[in-house]
Amino acid sequence: MFKGKKEEQPVIRVSKTETIGTLIGQGTVFKGTLTTKETVRIDGLIKGEIHSEEHLIIGETGRIEGNITSQSVLNAGYIHGNVTIDERLEITSTGVIIGDIVTNALIVEEGASFKGNCQMQSMISKKDETAAEEAAGKDKDVEEMSADVEKEK
Repeated sequence: MFKGKKEEQPVIRVSKTETIGTLIGQGTVFKGTLTTKETVRIDGLIKGEIHSEEHLIIGETGRIEGNITSQSVLNAGYIHGNVTIDERLEITSTGVIIGDIVTNALIVEEGASFKGNCQMQSMISKKDETAAEEAAGKDKDVEEMSADVEKEK
């Protein structure tokens, strides 16, 4: 009944070494928490949180209603939720984000829409931040001790 070879689906390449591991197609609705270690492309609707250890690509028909954490995001669709990105967030000219953003790098094309707060943070580790805060606190203690010594004179 079915003659010939089964055609293999083409592999969608993100870069020369990466492929998209999961595709949520247009017309698909997913409700809940999506957790993945692979690159994901979303052209459908996600109602819930997304946690991706790799890259997240939201196509023009993609819609996210929930918070996102990911290594990087390319948004050409619609996001209503907070977005926390380790490396880079890119919003294309068709992209919309309503919510707060925390990222290391932000690229916004002309025509893109964003409503919310944005916090840019470098890749400083929490350990380095804590050490800097402790050092600042020690400097303050030294200043206070010096002031006390001056008062005693």
